[in-house]
Amino acid sequence: MLIFPLLLALAACSPEKESSNKLIAPDEIAGVAAYIPFPVKITIDGKTGDWNGVPVQRVETALQKGPDRGQNQYINFSLASDAGSLYIFMESEDSNIIGGRHGVDYWNEDSMEFYLNFTGNLLANAYTDGIIQITVSAVNIGNEDPGKLSITGTNSSTLPVKAFAFKTEKGWAFEAALPLPATLNVTHGRNIGFQVHANGASHLDRDSKIVWSKIDTADQSFTDPSLFGRAIFYQIGKNDKPQPLDTGLTMSDLFKKDGAGGKNGKSIVWADEFDYKGAPDPARWDYDSEDSGKYNEELQRYTRSRKNSFVKRDALTIRAIKDGKGNWTSARLVTRGRAQWTYGYIEVCAKLCRGKGSWPAIWMMPFSDTYGPWPRSGEIDIMEFVGHDPDRIHTSVHTHAYNHRIKTQKTRAENVKGVSDEFHTYAIEWNSKGIFWYVDDEPFYYFLNEGKDSRTWPFNKPFYVILNLAMGGTWGGMYGVDEDLKRAEMVVDYVRVYQ
Repeated sequence: MLIFPLLLALAACSPEKESSNKLIAPDEIAGVAAYIPFPVKITIDGKTGDWNGVPVQRVETALQKGPDRGQNQYINFSLASDAGSLYIFMESEDSNIIGGRHGVDYWNEDSMEFYLNFTGNLLANAYTDGIIQITVSAVNIGNEDPGKLSITGTNSSTLPVKAFAFKTEKGWAFEAALPLPATLNVTHGRNIGFQVHANGASHLDRDSKIVWSKIDTADQSFTDPSLFGRAIFYQIGKNDKPQPLDTGLTMSDLFKKDGAGGKNGKSIVWADEFDYKGAPDPARWDYDSEDSGKYNEELQRYTRSRKNSFVKRDALTIRAIKDGKGNWTSARLVTRGRAQWTYGYIEVCAKLCRGKGSWPAIWMMPFSDTYGPWPRSGEIDIMEFVGHDPDRIHTSVHTHAYNHRIKTQKTRAENVKGVSDEFHTYAIEWNSKGIFWYVDDEPFYYFLNEGKDSRTWPFNKPFYVILNLAMGGTWGGMYGVDEDLKRAEMVVDYVRVYQ
């Protein structure tokens, strides 16, 4: 990668910085390793001149890029150190900076994060002492005391971070310093775990997530440090380029390591192939109450009518219909009381609807509220989709400790092309070790059993399957419902359960 133009761009942020194409360390291995030149003395003063010659890494990979192409499309970062401190510079393109509107929930507005693992165990999959997340909010822009910052992040209080945040020509940036652990000997080729994220909001809530490490494909670095990349100390003047160590695992590797094997060795114990006509098989399916969407403020009334759910041409159709008075009806089918399972591979093949305001879902709820009402007894969302965000699939779990109401929900969203044009398979593999999601048989997301209690893992009891198509509501209707939309459909080819 050619770094010189980036250095010029960085120089434009501050008149004190002089550009130079003489790099004092190797360029990054994109998404895998970044080099930390040492010894370099950086003064934390909001001026960038002393970063001259330090490679600037541009990160454009994203789970989601901002809809406004003038902001939140990339970030730049640089690393350096001396014998006692690590320095980091981060810069975000951002034409509409949003900070301080969500209290301490910095993840939901403009912020930049860096992660460090000083422990030597570079494949650690849980946070311990020496593994740190630092989130710097845009609310810090213009701070006058580098020692007084508004920051969050796991173990962020264990190291005294000093930083200045300031506006730039295209957005905002910060430079920060933090002390290196006394046990860490800065030597040429020393590896530490490292990761960079950036959160961006175009209007109010986050709609951009930029991620550096190639291994973190689901925004899980905040819980799993094995997904970090590597930062490698590079002594200025050396001629060799140290290589990254223990560079982690792919999603497929992680699935295998954590006990997921797909459908291999499993047999179908329950299925509906919809190879009949008329009403959904009453031996397999029941209907939820007509007002069961009230908890999410949905617009529709659920019915048992063949207008809203029917089997034809070897597929189940769930149809939402708006009548002449503007009222919506739809269907919500459940296996509750017919079939429920503890563990297994649950797979649904479906084609999703179109239309702003639609909200189809394939999900599971507990047969009994053993641990208490929602979310204490758990919820498993195999697939959710909202029509205002076409081709993006959402997968989630909800528990007492992890749910969206307290901003700790475990979830992944990713584009899957053509979900409203053709059939795709959505599945979970659920065992005592975790829940593993698949889309079209490919690993998509995972949630591991932490071995604590029902607050984090209520998933050791029977759950049943739900198929429904909602209209509007707190999420589906977040951006309104298309006034011209009269009908929406989710078509299901089959539902299969393997054990």
